Amino acid sequence: MKPSTPSDPSRSRLNGLAYTDVGDGPVIVALHGCPGSVRDWRWLGAALEPNFRVIRFDLPGFGETPLSVMPDADFAVRAQWIVDSLAEMGVTEFAVMGHSAGGPLALEVAAGHPERVMGLILIGAPGLRPHRAIRKKPAIRRISRLLRVPVLRTLLTPMLRAGFESAGFPTGLPTDSIRQSMHIIHALSFERQRENVARVRAPTLIAWTEDDQFIDQDISEELADAFSNVECARFADGGHYLQKTRSTEIGQAVGVLLGVEAAMESSIPNGV
Repeated sequence: MKPSTPSDPSRSRLNGLAYTDVGDGPVIVALHGCPGSVRDWRWLGAALEPNFRVIRFDLPGFGETPLSVMPDADFAVRAQWIVDSLAEMGVTEFAVMGHSAGGPLALEVAAGHPERVMGLILIGAPGLRPHRAIRKKPAIRRISRLLRVPVLRTLLTPMLRAGFESAGFPTGLPTDSIRQSMHIIHALSFERQRENVARVRAPTLIAWTEDDQFIDQDISEELADAFSNVECARFADGGHYLQKTRSTEIGQAVGVLLGVEAAMESSIPNGV
C-alpha cells in the first residue's frame, strides 16, 4: 500500500547539492539508486514525513546535482561527502536509508560513521554477492573502464541509454547520469559489502520483494542473515521500487526500527 498523495517538495541547494528537507523529528537521510533522484522517495516520503525529518539527496550526476559537485564514484569517498554535507546542514545524528545502488552507499555511511548513524534502512539493495542483474550481464561492470576512452565513451553512451530504457528506466536520461551509473556499478565491491556489514552497529531494516526483477530474494535473505541487529520487511510482490508500492508498510517498519511506531500507525493515511 501507499499513502493517498505523494510528497514531492521543491529542492534546496547547498554548495551545488540539490536536496529536499521536509518534516520534523529524527532525521532520515534518503539515498536513491542509479539512475535516480529525490523523486524516487515521493511515496515513502509521504509515509515518513509526518513523524521524521526526511532529507533526500540528488546524488552527484543525478537529478539536479551536477556531477562536478563530487565526481568520484568510490563509495567511501561519496559516503564522506554525504556526512560532510549533512554537517554543514547542522545534522550530526541521523538514520540513513538507501534504495538499490543507494543501499551500498548507505551501508558505507553506517559502517564508517557509527557515532552519527542511529539506524540503517536498505530497500531492494545489493547484497554480498552478484545479483541477477549483474549475473545476466557480467560485462556491465567492465564498461566503466571503456567509458574513460573518449572515442568509446561517445560510441557507448547511446547504447547504454537504450539499455536503461529497455530495462524500464525513464527516457531522456542525462549523459552524466548514464555514465556515472556505470562507474558506480564498477565501484561496487562485494568484499567491501561483507566488511561493512560486520562493522555496522546501528539497528538495521532490510526490505525486499520476492518479485524484484533486479535483486534475487535469496540475495536479500543472505544479506539480512549477515547482520547482528536486523529487522526484515518481506513482500510477495511490489517489484524493485518497493519504496513506492509498499511505502506504507515500509514506513511503519521504519517507525518500529526507530522507536516511533505508535505515531506512525495513527498518522499514515492508507491508499491503494
